[in-house]
Amino acid sequence: MKTKNYLILCATVTVAVVLGVLYVPGLSDTIEQVMLAFLATNAR
Repeated sequence: MKTKNYLILCATVTVAVVLGVLYVPGLSDTIEQVMLAFLATNAR
């Protein structure tokens, strides 16, 4: 994958996640729970 396509993909995913967090009621809670679970399992 070329750098330009990779940057476009990353920007698209970032915008989609931000808009989802802003406009989908339960999505931010789900993302928070997943991040906390990840951090709790990988903490040392």
